[in-house]
Amino acid sequence: MGTRKNAKFLSATEIENFVKACIHMKADIINPGAPANQRYSKWEEFVAVHWMIQQAFAPGAASVNFGHGASSNATGAYGFLSWHRYFLFQFENELRSYFPADDVRIPYWDWTDPSSIMTDTFMGPDGTGTGNVVRQGYFAVDSPGNGVNATPVPAWWPGTLDGFRLPGMFGPPSGGLRRNTGNPADLPSLTDIQETLGMGNYEDFQQALENGEGAITSATRMHNDMHNWVGGGGYMNSPIRAPFDPFFYLVHCNVDRLWAMWQMDGHANEYPVAGGNPHHHRNDLMYPWIGGAGGYGTNASIAASVPMPAWVTAAGAQQNVDTLNFRNLGYTYDCIPIMGIGLDRTGSMLGLTPDPMVVTDPDVTKWEAAKRGVSAFLQDAETAQASGAIYMIAGVKTFRSLIGNQFDPVFGAPNFGLIKTGGSFSKSSFDANVASMTPGGGTPLADALNNVQNTLVEAPFGGDPADERRYLAMLTDGLLTTGAPMNSIPNGSFNRTAVFAMGFGTGADVSYATLNSMVAKGQNLTTQQVFQGETAGTIDKFFSQSLAEAIGFTTVFDPVIELFAGEHTHLYYDATSADDAFLITAQGMDFRDRNWNFMLHAPNGEVLYGNGKGHEHKESCHHCCPSPHITSRRSDGRLTLVVQRGSTSKDCWIGRWELMISYKTDELTSMLMLELGELLFPVSAGTIRGPRYSRLLNKPEKRTATRNIFTRSQHGLDIRAVSTNRNDNDACNMVVNFYARTSLKIELNLENFLVNTGAEIKIGIHANASLGRVQDLRGFARMVAPAFDIAELLPKDKVDEIIRKLEEEKREKGYPRNKKPKADLDIALILAKIEKEKEGLEFIKDSEIQVVSHEGGPLHMHINDTQVPGTYHFGIYVEGSYAPNASSTSGSNSGHEHGNMENTPPIADQELENFSRLLNISVGVVGS
Repeated sequence: MGTRKNAKFLSATEIENFVKACIHMKADIINPGAPANQRYSKWEEFVAVHWMIQQAFAPGAASVNFGHGASSNATGAYGFLSWHRYFLFQFENELRSYFPADDVRIPYWDWTDPSSIMTDTFMGPDGTGTGNVVRQGYFAVDSPGNGVNATPVPAWWPGTLDGFRLPGMFGPPSGGLRRNTGNPADLPSLTDIQETLGMGNYEDFQQALENGEGAITSATRMHNDMHNWVGGGGYMNSPIRAPFDPFFYLVHCNVDRLWAMWQMDGHANEYPVAGGNPHHHRNDLMYPWIGGAGGYGTNASIAASVPMPAWVTAAGAQQNVDTLNFRNLGYTYDCIPIMGIGLDRTGSMLGLTPDPMVVTDPDVTKWEAAKRGVSAFLQDAETAQASGAIYMIAGVKTFRSLIGNQFDPVFGAPNFGLIKTGGSFSKSSFDANVASMTPGGGTPLADALNNVQNTLVEAPFGGDPADERRYLAMLTDGLLTTGAPMNSIPNGSFNRTAVFAMGFGTGADVSYATLNSMVAKGQNLTTQQVFQGETAGTIDKFFSQSLAEAIGFTTVFDPVIELFAGEHTHLYYDATSADDAFLITAQGMDFRDRNWNFMLHAPNGEVLYGNGKGHEHKESCHHCCPSPHITSRRSDGRLTLVVQRGSTSKDCWIGRWELMISYKTDELTSMLMLELGELLFPVSAGTIRGPRYSRLLNKPEKRTATRNIFTRSQHGLDIRAVSTNRNDNDACNMVVNFYARTSLKIELNLENFLVNTGAEIKIGIHANASLGRVQDLRGFARMVAPAFDIAELLPKDKVDEIIRKLEEEKREKGYPRNKKPKADLDIALILAKIEKEKEGLEFIKDSEIQVVSHEGGPLHMHINDTQVPGTYHFGIYVEGSYAPNASSTSGSNSGHEHGNMENTPPIADQELENFSRLLNISVGVVGS
């Protein structure tokens, strides 16, 4: 894909492809016939050009530095951003030319992350000895396997390259790469980044990013200090040698990333036309890309040894303004994802939500629950934007068919934009604009999918870059009832879009096969893309998971819990050195802020969010080190937190985190202690015990909380929490999601999310760490499957007739806003009556599933009892140990997929970091 990514989270293959291309560029000698001491490579050409433009001249100016401000307090050096953007573009194109099939992109180094990427097989370590010369790794003075370089030589190493050395024409000093990185505490802070991104005009932004001038409150000088921090007296400290260190390109890629993010925040076309240094204005040419214009040249001495490269001339004339649209240059960044959302507004959305997940509140329509889900998604995206981590570009359309198809954008023109608090594309604007929309009419799923794809997914930025992955989330409550058939869209035709499909409703009125067909129009991911459930919490999970995937986060922990008023509980998760940020969402299903309180404790005991008075569980360090950076938003019973490590030390980050949640209480005296088995019950599976639908026939105040329904234990994981003596109080569910941006991923792999009845479901559990090693994995799993085919109660033809009548009645007569349909047209109420009449009817089968490993291989599960069609939900718990500094037993930089790791060398306990994951996944079983 045309996406530049965070270097820390590259896959092992992406790391190797980037390094391999760099090494081959270094081995590509331009003048092989010259004497040995005069030869230089394509790599050195870029070093030379960067030197030349700093000692240049141009019409009317005897001395011009086209790419820099030259000093910390210089003003008007606007070309710093534009010149380096085009320079990186040319460099990236050269890299890509060596191995086109690898789609090599320059990664960026997030300066706020102290985690090292300086392994021997990636960026290489610091130098040692006199001059701090790098002596190990791929960028060492001697090639792998030669001299003191103990790094194994890879099969792709070019035989003509005996070391990574700067030719003498650039010295002194020359020879091996020199590097000596600084103290991680001196890196820019997350506040520095947020302040920079908040600058209101180009001049201030450019100054803050290059030199740290202006509103930056810390002592760091941003880009300038990064050269000093990496160089430590080495090549990155030298203006004429800096590009010899591959770190130069990762540093400047981060500069360009931050500029791209700032541009997305309403500054896309900003660039001064006057007022700055000569030849630094919007329409000025960028030397050396002058297209044959006269009066330009360089006084740099390197020009006598390295002529201006041919790729400079081939680029033609380039002005600063030509760089403003980075997407036109064929790339984007992983922190600027694009998503289109389709929201079902058809007649059946006026039916009741089968399980609103709150006991005493009035029931809500499926339309109301769906709107709440989108609103929560937008709050999460706003929080990510405010943190400076992710800028989500998104739009929302509702769909239905009345006289004809109706696809209505919720936001104003151009119908999509940066999701930002207080902006035109925000939670508040969505809530205001959608309030007047009412459901009605038929369900044109295929037509709606096409419309959202074309107008919200493909349309942004003219579709550039062509190979960027984009995202589409479709929420519907049932079946395709009008418009084009789903097979009118060829599978895979959305060749760069990942589709997420949510079917909100019972097993009777949702077609899992249709949802799967929607997903098949786009790219297949390793994460779940088809969601089906009847709880309001399933909508929360659907949108949270879609957002997390788009912004590069992976699931850590996603339970649902039921609390009585007066109770509080604690949820725990483990952070490792592989993690650099967490996205945490907690949704009280009564959607009332006043009823919920939260506290987030770091591993050192510090309360990072909430009121910690009287609730410290251990002595905290009281800011002995910089605290993790917290960005928070609260509304409608929802808490969204983005927790970023920044320069936080190991003791304040790695270890057990704790989220305390309380319901309708200020006195934390009744603590609910949750059992693992109860946490494993998937939110999409519906009620854990008791009536499934017939409770809808009772008034809310007469309904019984599931924790007050006593049934015989079904298996070893079916253990409920002990009473806190609050069981007579109101009860409400809380849906929680923890996501991590991490290089340690526990993935659930299935061959197919849709299988025929009688076919085996096999779920693999794979631990993947691009750096470090995983061991001692073990797991537990709970499956909630249909006990019988729901079509036996409500046949498909009957469901089709009900939905058709509902859609036609709405189309002909119309309903006042929010008026509910008749009970005989509401699928959930029909099932409620059937359940009430058939005493003892059990809708689900609850089982414990064995998680196994064969001869030390990956963990996995086999499920053969799939005779009943429906949706099979799984809650899976995995725990293990992570050694961040250990190498893989399967070779350097390879992906790690280990089971119990019985045959791998042991690692000392003090080097291990514990981790755990609680994951949900669903599989559809359909009749053959």
